[in-house]
Amino acid sequence: MQQLREITSTMNTQQFEVLSSTLTRIADALEMLTTNAEKTVPTGGAVPDNVFVSPDVPQGYNTVLGYLAETHPEMLDLMRDPLEDTVRDGYWLTHQAHKRDIQVHQVEASSYLRDHGIEQVNAYPIHLLAERLA
Repeated sequence: MQQLREITSTMNTQQFEVLSSTLTRIADALEMLTTNAEKTVPTGGAVPDNVFVSPDVPQGYNTVLGYLAETHPEMLDLMRDPLEDTVRDGYWLTHQAHKRDIQVHQVEASSYLRDHGIEQVNAYPIHLLAERLA
């Protein structure tokens, strides 16, 4: 019976530590959102400072990671692997663009993606990105 109490106590402590860590990450992400609310990252022609933003994206378009970096940076902070965690979004966006006969542009990948061996990515219209990611 004593061992069961110790195991239960340990599990509760571990669960508390996981919960505490998660809440701390959320609080940090919310603080960053507040701090960065007035900052914008340029797209189109400029070399971006943000590792998730691709250079030379056409006006009115953005990549999945670029859009998230500009509009919801806290979401990227909460992702374990932004590349893997946004693949389904890319599939959805590509499918919807094709289905709706909306043009998609191939652009140079962001430095984050180039570090992962990806040279080109799709840039989608902002309104389609907002529909999926807002």
